[in-house]
Amino acid sequence: MPKLAELSRTLGPDLYPAVGHRPLPDREVTGVHVSELTDPTPYLEGGELLLTTGMGLTGQAAQAHSYAARLAAGGVAALGIGLGPVHREVPATLLEACEAAGVPLLVVPDPTPFLLVARTYWRLLAAAGQEELNATLGAHRDLVRAAAGPDPVAAVVRTLASAVEGWAAQLTPEGGLVAVWPREREGSARQIAGVLGRLRAAGPHSSATLPIDGDDVVVQPLSTRDRLTGFVATGCPPPMKAHDRQLVLAACSLLALQTEQRRRGTAGPRAARGSVARLLMLGHPDAARALAADIGLPAPPSRLRALAVTGVGTAGPDLLDHIEQAAGTTRPRTPGPGAGAIRSLATAEPDEVWVLAPAPEAEAARDAAAEFAAARVPGARAVLSREIAARDLALHMPALRSALARTPEGRVRDLAADADPVAAAPALEPLLAYTRADLVGAVVAYLRHRGQWEGAAKELAVHRNTLRHRIGTAARVLGADLDDPDVASSLWLALRARGLA
Repeated sequence: MPKLAELSRTLGPDLYPAVGHRPLPDREVTGVHVSELTDPTPYLEGGELLLTTGMGLTGQAAQAHSYAARLAAGGVAALGIGLGPVHREVPATLLEACEAAGVPLLVVPDPTPFLLVARTYWRLLAAAGQEELNATLGAHRDLVRAAAGPDPVAAVVRTLASAVEGWAAQLTPEGGLVAVWPREREGSARQIAGVLGRLRAAGPHSSATLPIDGDDVVVQPLSTRDRLTGFVATGCPPPMKAHDRQLVLAACSLLALQTEQRRRGTAGPRAARGSVARLLMLGHPDAARALAADIGLPAPPSRLRALAVTGVGTAGPDLLDHIEQAAGTTRPRTPGPGAGAIRSLATAEPDEVWVLAPAPEAEAARDAAAEFAAARVPGARAVLSREIAARDLALHMPALRSALARTPEGRVRDLAADADPVAAAPALEPLLAYTRADLVGAVVAYLRHRGQWEGAAKELAVHRNTLRHRIGTAARVLGADLDDPDVASSLWLALRARGLA
């Protein structure tokens, strides 16, 4: 809007301060209003330049002071007195009253019409509106260019902060900081973590405005297909202007589009890694290795830890996003056809997620899953296996599922921190001491084939009824149920520790 000083400067001798040596205050003028009422405030909203010929002013000091006080209380930007029809010069009582009330007094000399003042104001307002429109359009163009650049998220955040003359940040759904500009406002961006919990509960279309460090901060959600993918926080000195809010919405649309494009870009490689993971979980390590080679992925790790998370509902893909970001599994490590040259494998099944990774990445995934569950799905539970051979993963799946089922809601259980599984296994000495048949070989084959009689018998080159008899004998000798997942898992590890499997 035009400022009072700008309006006076534009009109020159047609509108000048009554006290010529004193500069006019830096006030915006919201309109030009003409009134001869001694109390025009019921018809004012504040910020106006009020024009009057002083018809209702008698020259009495008390009346002038009451008049000026009412104008100050009504928030007028200034009072302009038109000379000629009523007063040939500015009344001294009015000048003194305006000085006392803090209301700038301007003079419209004879024969300047009030209409000239009003037309000049509206011309300046139109020019300011056009300038603001051009600036807004330029800011929108800058946002689009930033989104098309090599580092779109950081560029859009930086451009948005510059456009609103404040700061901006993008955050994950859990409140993790993705990008912030200027960087010294990172502390302000992190202060909105408490608000994000309420916004997540309210749904993917809820926003909020709050004061932080003297700024008005607007928090807008990023969502695609009614799924919350993050937040954008924008802060600037209050009050935030309408066109700045429009820029925030435009930036949110561009960042949401970037998120969706990134998701589409990772969907294919993630599905490929998921297929390799499922083959390992089903006990087909050779097929998993062959598939990985065919689709340009590195071979699965020979030894890994398995993270199982259940109770996540439909948030499985979001959990994988969070785990991959935390574990660094979305960053290419080597060039070439395995652009997703990573060693972690993951799959999102209905209501559960499995991550198979070498120990360091698996531990990072465990921590990320705990963080995600605390923020998004407090009832989820997770289990991280001990380090095992990838080819033996299927043998451990029943025990892992059993441990997962026994884990309390909201807990992440690390089996490596539990008691030594070998020590918990049935004592092997009775089995080793049995000499009438090869019970050790029978148990190893039975466990390796996950209780499938046909495959185990074929491996031992014996009839399956013979194998049934030997497994029954082994169960009696050990005093344990070999079909119990916990027994099978610990027994297998004990046999491997003795070099028997």
